[in-house]
Amino acid sequence: MSIQETDRFSREGSRLSPGEEEDRSVMEDAAARPVDEEGEEETPAGQPERDTGVRLVIPFFAVMAVLTVAAFLLPLRPTQSQMEKRNLAQFPEFSWESVTDGAYFDAITLWFSDTFPGRESWITLSQRISGFHGSSEISFSGDLNTEQIPQEQIRAAEETAPATDPGEETLPDRQTEAAASATEETIAEETIAEETEWGGVDAANREDTDIAGQAGVIQIGDSAFNAIGFSQMCSDKYAGALNKLAKNVADSGVQVVSAPAPTAVGIMIEPEFLEQLKCANQDDTIGYMHDQMDDGIVKVDTYDALVSHNDEYIYFRTDHHWTARGAYYAYVGICEALGYEPVPLEDCEEWDQGEFKGSLCHKAPQPWKLKADTLIAYVPQMNIELKVRSMNYEGTVRPLIQDMTQRKPNAKYSAFLFGDNAMVEVTNYDLPDGPTCVVIKDSFGNCLVPFLAQNYYKVYALDYRKFHDTSLQGFLKKFPVDQVIFTPYVIATQSQDGAKMFQNLCR
Repeated sequence: MSIQETDRFSREGSRLSPGEEEDRSVMEDAAARPVDEEGEEETPAGQPERDTGVRLVIPFFAVMAVLTVAAFLLPLRPTQSQMEKRNLAQFPEFSWESVTDGAYFDAITLWFSDTFPGRESWITLSQRISGFHGSSEISFSGDLNTEQIPQEQIRAAEETAPATDPGEETLPDRQTEAAASATEETIAEETIAEETEWGGVDAANREDTDIAGQAGVIQIGDSAFNAIGFSQMCSDKYAGALNKLAKNVADSGVQVVSAPAPTAVGIMIEPEFLEQLKCANQDDTIGYMHDQMDDGIVKVDTYDALVSHNDEYIYFRTDHHWTARGAYYAYVGICEALGYEPVPLEDCEEWDQGEFKGSLCHKAPQPWKLKADTLIAYVPQMNIELKVRSMNYEGTVRPLIQDMTQRKPNAKYSAFLFGDNAMVEVTNYDLPDGPTCVVIKDSFGNCLVPFLAQNYYKVYALDYRKFHDTSLQGFLKKFPVDQVIFTPYVIATQSQDGAKMFQNLCR
């Protein structure tokens, strides 16, 4: 074999496969790269640095570090929530007992999450981002459970009512007509005829309506509403508490009056649409409770008093309360049930206290869509004095309606009755021979009492949420009155806590 043939055979025998040639090429490139004095590879000119990814994440971790430091700076941590109207969690006090059982560290975790700097801005941002998930005129937040109102018991109560004269019409269905009950007679009166145009929120005819699930807060366009369910047990307890009180004070001649305050969802939204919103019909709820009460109790049809005015500004859009105008119509209903002449609204001085943002601002699913409210008060033009009393009956004179025009928008409902107090005494010196009453109320009653004060010499207003540990009978022995008027908002009558408070108060 010649030398040329040997070379050719050697080259053919050592020929690499494609994969082997690629691996060899990579190894040759790596061997050709220059290295620095420390043995590290140098990046050829024109190629990106290998640590580019590291440099990109440095700003992220720097921001996180700044936020972490800011989170632990006590001066930056909020102590109150203007949106939620509450004091935020406080840093816990140290004790060995709380450390050993874990409560101390749980409290630190709560404090840390509840008081994070800029929490309300972050909450608002989160809500806005959530709003991008879909667009709906009707949206929900929270959960609600409700029972069916026992219509058969309502019908049974109506069937056992005293027979009417042959010429009188029978009581129509509660959803279209209502009855205002006076002391011993029932007055049937038409409230909403089929041909009457609905004055409230036209929820059923809104476009792009998306109804899903149950809700604690309902938002329809620029207005928010508290949802409400029905509890037969709680309704029976409310009625039973008033029955017991009426029986105990019967010999003293004191009248017991039930005038529960309806909420906006029952007045402003069509009854036929409530079932889709998972809400109870408040006309039926109030009717059921009143049907369980003894005949001697005065039953005020507050639903009828308000629903006929639902084309007016009678409920706030950002708050769960009625407006002062709404409270006025409830006052008219109470006066008519008791045989008093209500003072015309135009006889009061209207006081516009500016923009108001209420309790539903932070609870609504899309709060940025809510339309801000205006708080308008109506000041009686009589010589009326408000005295805020403590539990030991000591008193301090305060304005019946205070000036809140310069206060924050979310604090302005405190204009009425100087806010929520366990007990206030209102005296109308223009009616020294007038009757006296005690109003069992919550915050709904704050803007109702100034109207009632125009027909009474004295009005004692007790907040059942703060006064329930005291026997109402003991109070009546110290402060004799002609009537006891219950004005809780309907949601309270459907809660176990509210039912327990009414029972304790009337024990």
